Amino acid sequence: MTQEIQIIECAFTANKDYLQSLLAVGFYAIAVQEDIQQISNQLDFSNTQTKIIRLKEDDEIAIKKLYTEKDWHSSLQTDYEAGKRQFYSAIRGIGGYLPTEKLLTYCQAKHLFTGVNLLAFESAYNVALALSR
Repeated sequence: MTQEIQIIECAFTANKDYLQSLLAVGFYAIAVQEDIQQISNQLDFSNTQTKIIRLKEDDEIAIKKLYTEKDWHSSLQTDYEAGKRQFYSAIRGIGGYLPTEKLLTYCQAKHLFTGVNLLAFESAYNVALALSR
């Protein structure tokens, strides 16, 4: 039996197309800051069960765990072995979060179910890259 991992993607870009692409991925939830909350009301939720949650500054500090380029795997392994099943991440590690692409790599290697559509994630990743240029 596979273990379900809940990935909460932290979005920092107020772009409707980008947020819509994240909805298509199949994350457990997308966490947005207050200034992005307005755009989330314009999104099409018809083909997803993904939730939108508001990320407050106080919450952000409490839930953020810094994963360095060097120790992300061992830190993630320690958290998983300690029973953690819900992870906050961000594409390319924006904001100091665990990079979503590394979290997905870890989950694939361990055969852990995330509900993420990898092709949709690749598309969202490419949108994020284009927006950051």
